[in-house]
Amino acid sequence: MSKAGIRSVAVRSGSKPEVACCARIPPSIACALVRIPSKTCLIVSMNSLRLSELERLAAALVTGARLELHLTPKPGLVDRLDNGSHPDLSFATMERSIAIVDAYLQATVASLAAGEDFAAQNALGRQAEQRLLDELGTNTHKGYIFLAGMLLIARWHAPSGAVSDLRASVSSLCRDFFSRPRDGETHGERARRLYHAGGIVREASDGYPALFEHGLPAFRAAREKNGSLLNASFAMMARLMQTVDDTTMLHRAGPGGLARMVADGRWLQVQIADGGNARPFLETANRNYVAANMTMGGVADMLGLGYGVLIAAGELSEDDVAALLSAA
Repeated sequence: MSKAGIRSVAVRSGSKPEVACCARIPPSIACALVRIPSKTCLIVSMNSLRLSELERLAAALVTGARLELHLTPKPGLVDRLDNGSHPDLSFATMERSIAIVDAYLQATVASLAAGEDFAAQNALGRQAEQRLLDELGTNTHKGYIFLAGMLLIARWHAPSGAVSDLRASVSSLCRDFFSRPRDGETHGERARRLYHAGGIVREASDGYPALFEHGLPAFRAAREKNGSLLNASFAMMARLMQTVDDTTMLHRAGPGGLARMVADGRWLQVQIADGGNARPFLETANRNYVAANMTMGGVADMLGLGYGVLIAAGELSEDDVAALLSAA
């Protein structure tokens, strides 16, 4: 292969381009072809690995959102059974929304790889939110765009792939973000103010404790116990219902609605632990939530993130994903 045949991206040290990282062959071979010093080539290889990991995480987060949508039944949420407490949404609309999430995450990866600062990635997030409104007439995955985007950006800046480093990076990034003034007041912000709730601000600023300390451990424990991916998914949802300070629920139904969600999550957890069939309870809960105009958007967002993290970590294989997507 000639030097001209290498598709490359400049990696800079100061203002001087030092190396080109090949996109079609291993960086070490590319460096040898263009006679790059081994130390610089090592940097290129490390950056290539980081970018590859980031691309995998972005793709996993998109698949995670899709798995959350397919998980059925979910009280008050859009799934394959119905549109829950969302008359303005449908399964097809949510699929279109996930496509917007996909485009946003890919753009964020490109922005990070290009060395752009957080302001550029923040602008991409706002553009994605506007696309939701312009193309779908609703904010559908607005919360997921924020949470998944922050996880992706935090992974790029984290010193290692360790969960502790990732969570610390998320926390630092989000605390800085929320310290800045913002225009207007969202439904979530109003719910936090009225009910003195932590909501997404506390969850993100603390490094996603509902996800890493509750949702994911619940999934892993349930799967290890009986091997059922569907039961493990419901177990993850049950724990998130008990631990997510869901301002979507607060906005719709106040503290009473949130307390009911927590109680339902606790009962669902007991049923799964006892080996019972969770579907009848969840179908009844869905009817009750629809009647009361209750929903749990924050739980849904964390479910999607949970699936994404499991896929990126190799804990859910392609066969596992296919099985969950086809689960009745």
